Amino acid sequence: MSMHRVVRKALTLTVTLDAYEAVDVVGGLLTWAVTGPGLSGLLRSVLITDDAAQSEQFTLYLFDSLPSTIADAAAFAPTIADLNKVACTIGIATADWTEIGEGDYALIANYEDTQMQMPIRSDNGSIYGYLVAVDTPDYVAADDLVITLTVEVF
Repeated sequence: MSMHRVVRKALTLTVTLDAYEAVDVVGGLLTWAVTGPGLSGLLRSVLITDDAAQSEQFTLYLFDSLPSTIADAAAFAPTIADLNKVACTIGIATADWTEIGEGDYALIANYEDTQMQMPIRSDNGSIYGYLVAVDTPDYVAADDLVITLTVEVF
């Protein structure tokens, strides 16, 4: 009998305080240490919180193995080898954000949506990602953004 468990990992991004351009990487290479070697599971939700309450549009690219490094605020230009490592992409639209108090959040968790049914595999227990700007966000503090992944692990 296999055991399933839910793993929830938050990652605070370090962002630049200058405005990003469209298609820039926000926060550089992201790494969530989800579990030990041989992870396999399903991505169940992505939660992004923003202290600056900007409700920005993004695309989050998740990889099942380590992609090439692209620096924060550099254009997202993955190699073909990196594209072969993409496990899923998550679109975060302006309409996905909810403002509460001084910040806002976007929770992408529709289990009926095929993008949230994508299997996640990792040889070393980590999930890698790049958050890519659709517009031109700018932040007041370097730690304004937090991304939390929830993965059902088998």
